[in-house]
Amino acid sequence: MTLSPSRSRARSRRGPRARWSAAVATFATLLTLVAAPATAAAVPLGASVAATPHGIAATPDPAPSPSDTPALSGEVTLLLAPIGGGVVSGGQALTASVSVENGTALPTAGAEAILSVGLEALPDRGALDGWLSGSEGSTVQQAGIAPVGAVASGARQTVSVTVAADDPALAGKAPGVYPLTARIAGPEGELEARSVIVVPDPAATAAVAAVVPITAPGLSTGLLTADELATLTAAGGDLDAQLTGVEGTAAILAIDPAILASIRVLGDSAPEQAVEWLDRLMSLPNSRFATQFGDADVATQLRAGLTVPLQPTSLQSYMDADDFAPSDADAEGDTDADTGATGAPSVDPSPTPESSAGSPSPSASPSAPTDPSAPDYPDLGELLSVGNAREAMYWPAGDAVAPDTVAALAALGTESSPALTLVPSERTTAGSDGTAVPARGDAGGAGVLVYDSRLSDALQTASLLDDAVLRGAELATASAELAFAKADAPDAALLVAFDRTSSRSYVALDTAIAAALEAPGVSALSLPGLIAVPASSVEVTALTDDAAAIEAERAAATSALIDDEARVGRFSSILDDPQLLTGPERAELLQLLGVSWLATPAARTLALTDHRAATEETLAAVEMLPPSTTQLISADSALRPWVRNDLPWPVNLELRAAPDDVRLDVQEVTAFTVPAGSNARVEVPVQARLGNGEVRVDLQLRSPTLEPIGQTQSVEVVVSAEWESIGLIVLGTLVGVFLVIGVLRTIRRLRRREAAADTVQTS
Repeated sequence: MTLSPSRSRARSRRGPRARWSAAVATFATLLTLVAAPATAAAVPLGASVAATPHGIAATPDPAPSPSDTPALSGEVTLLLAPIGGGVVSGGQALTASVSVENGTALPTAGAEAILSVGLEALPDRGALDGWLSGSEGSTVQQAGIAPVGAVASGARQTVSVTVAADDPALAGKAPGVYPLTARIAGPEGELEARSVIVVPDPAATAAVAAVVPITAPGLSTGLLTADELATLTAAGGDLDAQLTGVEGTAAILAIDPAILASIRVLGDSAPEQAVEWLDRLMSLPNSRFATQFGDADVATQLRAGLTVPLQPTSLQSYMDADDFAPSDADAEGDTDADTGATGAPSVDPSPTPESSAGSPSPSASPSAPTDPSAPDYPDLGELLSVGNAREAMYWPAGDAVAPDTVAALAALGTESSPALTLVPSERTTAGSDGTAVPARGDAGGAGVLVYDSRLSDALQTASLLDDAVLRGAELATASAELAFAKADAPDAALLVAFDRTSSRSYVALDTAIAAALEAPGVSALSLPGLIAVPASSVEVTALTDDAAAIEAERAAATSALIDDEARVGRFSSILDDPQLLTGPERAELLQLLGVSWLATPAARTLALTDHRAATEETLAAVEMLPPSTTQLISADSALRPWVRNDLPWPVNLELRAAPDDVRLDVQEVTAFTVPAGSNARVEVPVQARLGNGEVRVDLQLRSPTLEPIGQTQSVEVVVSAEWESIGLIVLGTLVGVFLVIGVLRTIRRLRRREAAADTVQTS
């Protein structure tokens, strides 16, 4: 897991958000104006020049902070970012940041930055792509100029260029998206960066909704640990940044219930900052829905042959009784609370948290203690609740959406909460060419919420950039995408969706959300408001051959996980509580299906391999040790094989024995229990019949439900039972002979004594 460095926390509640966002952007830009000191022996700007569509040589991952110095790339790069997301309303001045980033080994020479504005508005998104990529030109008019000093090696210098509202290049412009360019001329060449500005139409309005995920990094374990939660929810941690970024906004939250369950299962031992984070999240007024547990991809599950997405079954194994001790007040009031006036126990129904259809319905409490001192465990529904959430909401990975996906998910809704699936506009017929699509749609009877792919991508990129200049360039692109989307779908509600990620600053996220929901003429929509919008007809396109092949591989990996889980389920029947094994197995399976893993296929493959190896280790934790050959020399005896139990719980087993010869009678079933983490010897009574020889006995461990545990073991038994009778006869004969000899010797001794006595008397 990669955890971001600490950052300072933003205020939980803000003033007017448009002014706040502008202040943040202005402050960040002013920070970048602290340039490196100029030096002598300058390198001409034209010596090594790199121009890119946005003036960005490459988007670093993770993005550098404004204070970071650029790596020596061997190029000089020009960056251009209009302030305020590039939105310039009538009567406003235009301010842009122009940065020179020196990636060469020598300092650059001083020059002048010339800012120019296009004379004609760009007609559509295609023209926007052409302008930003540098493949299309446009007639521009010089609007501002600012000196740029020499830039030291590995440094950046940023200057601010302002164009007055009454400047001829800006005044009187009709609403639209206009090209913006910055140029710096050097002795041997020219450096150019491109961006855009948006002149909004005061009469044009739009309702926009934004979905923001609250998710954790990809996990291979079922839940986050206490240490991981402490880091992620601390000030500046990834989860803290996500929550701080959405506080005070109208964003729709897509919450992974596994995060909340990770905190709740710890009870009293949960980190303080994690509990505070949970309280902040649950107190937010934002509309919301729950993703699948672990943000598991529903599309892949359906392609693996499931008709209903998997849900967690139990999280009891993650809870410690010491963390859920009832309070003194609960214990004292137990007698009164649990009995009515007649003394009969009353029923205290479990609370029913509102959760999405992607979360399981509340199950019975793991324990309903009558003992006041018994631990008071929360039930599964309580552990997974994300608050007042809309049910039957599904958000599959964007590249996995196909007609069969939305059709299958539509069947999972209810009359009160019809299923709704989030679909990227590029996966629809109307939006495949980049055209904006109304957010509320109906795909052949299946309800869908279509988010604009291009606008979402621009906002997502901006939300990942801590560098104010780089982020400003992307926000300008996002403003242009929003303007064209409003033109493509007039009077229609629009939707944007931020993709899952575990590393972005709250400032970048907040600013990106504001660019979508607080743009001129935009009114923010909540989830209920979006759902209430009349649906328009939408056609979801089929997957391409390449995409279908990738999905087939994902489905095969998912099927293998499901098969392994079934094996663990059968194996778990040896426990008094099988959910101690099956609960974590299901939780880990769902985490491995998380959408965030899809961005790192190699890491996902490694995680799947490790999980399968761990599953095999679990299945081999209980086994019978190979028995040795047994010599049977009596009619009644026993076989005594050893059984190993490496699990942390006692296991209940049956040993089934089957001889291959009638000369040996073996007790067919022997039930026994092996304590946790120990070896136990099992005694199987056997009885020999007449005859000697070798008999093979097959030994198989089984659970109480007759599931095989481990492999069948065979033991060779050498039956020599007749030697017992022969030995007894010989022994009896010898005893008889010795007795006779003893009697004779005694008689002879007595006779000798009598003879000696007679002789004495005679003499």
